[in-house]
Amino acid sequence: MWYALVEQQRQWLSAWREAARYAREACDAWPAPALVRAASSCYADLFEPLLGLATAPPSFAIGSIANGGSPCGVDEHIVATMPFCNLRRFSRAGAARDVLLCAPLAGHAAVMMRETVEALLADGDVYITDWVNARDVSLAAGRFGLAEYVAMLDGFIDSLVRDKRDARGTRRKRPLHVVAVCQSTFPALGALALRAQRGCAPPASITLIGGPLDARINPGTLGLAAASHSLDWCERHLIDVVPAGFAGRGRHVFPTWLQQAEIAIVYPHRYVSLVERYAQASSRGDCGALAEARRAVLEYTALLDMPAEYFLDTVDIVFQRVSLANRTWRVNGKLVEPAALRDVALLTVEGTRDAVTGAGQTHAALEMCSGIAAAARQHLDVDGCDHYGLFTGDRWRGEVHPALQATFTRAEAFRQQAYVQPRRSGVASG
Repeated sequence: MWYALVEQQRQWLSAWREAARYAREACDAWPAPALVRAASSCYADLFEPLLGLATAPPSFAIGSIANGGSPCGVDEHIVATMPFCNLRRFSRAGAARDVLLCAPLAGHAAVMMRETVEALLADGDVYITDWVNARDVSLAAGRFGLAEYVAMLDGFIDSLVRDKRDARGTRRKRPLHVVAVCQSTFPALGALALRAQRGCAPPASITLIGGPLDARINPGTLGLAAASHSLDWCERHLIDVVPAGFAGRGRHVFPTWLQQAEIAIVYPHRYVSLVERYAQASSRGDCGALAEARRAVLEYTALLDMPAEYFLDTVDIVFQRVSLANRTWRVNGKLVEPAALRDVALLTVEGTRDAVTGAGQTHAALEMCSGIAAAARQHLDVDGCDHYGLFTGDRWRGEVHPALQATFTRAEAFRQQAYVQPRRSGVASG
């Protein structure tokens, strides 16, 4: 296996980087040419992240948000810990609803969705699935495939829909809205459907953004690759073993060094756009914009090893057998039936230039969830928007997020009306 060799090279590069940094700091003591200093900074900001030298992803570091024109402090802490994932909560004063943001387990660390979290904090407290690098998970934790993923989300959702108490001990129930992005749409819809089949209370709304719910429709590069290779081929060529030096020694994973190649070869335009953003900020001498651009590069290039079971399950169930759309997906023997969902608002979101998830793959949920009233099922097509623009950047802030806000408000108004109407009729008959 290549993992041990790649890790050894990474350690060599890290040592070289530290030596170079020491030399650069020494050079700062004398008037080195500005061009030399700029080139060194550019290399550190743009190219070192591609080498995977960081030992951990950057922190979210959302200290405050602008709320109603005034800064509002944000408290961040982990509220649930699982071997492969932490549920991280961002809370602020005055929040009246909860938003569960299901970050995709698709190689990127959850911090890639920092901007998404920041925007959703305007709507309420935000909970995000913050994935743990599989190389750091002991073999004793067992496997983590799609079935375990669904069970984990089920537990998270269950803890958030229960009645809560405020600081005075008064019982209150806050509406919960589930927002799933990219790969996470599949297990999120599965978990919610199974909950509905058990008679559990649904969230107020479900938003599915850019996810492969029916990968047969307009497949992209990733979908075509997944469908054209056997599971045996994937296991032999894409799965490696975590070497010594990590808590997950011996665990089979889809490693980050293969994902880095995927980023460079399959989706180069995203990284190029981040480099352009960095260059524009640098040319303007805008320190604030430059810091934001540097952070965006670090967040995008922060990658995690994925558990082999989950990766192979995704290839098999999501892309090859398309089990959810074909109504053949069973989780621990139970058939997943999205049509069981009731009394919940559903919004599906797609970008017309999404090269990751083909047009129609996410909107397919509207037909799958036929038990939801037609008026409560809506879709949004964002013209000229690529995959990452669905949850970051101008299109996210200007079009997608406002659509989510409208869905939140509409879902809560409907639920309140459904709660009030029976009480009124009961009083009238009494």
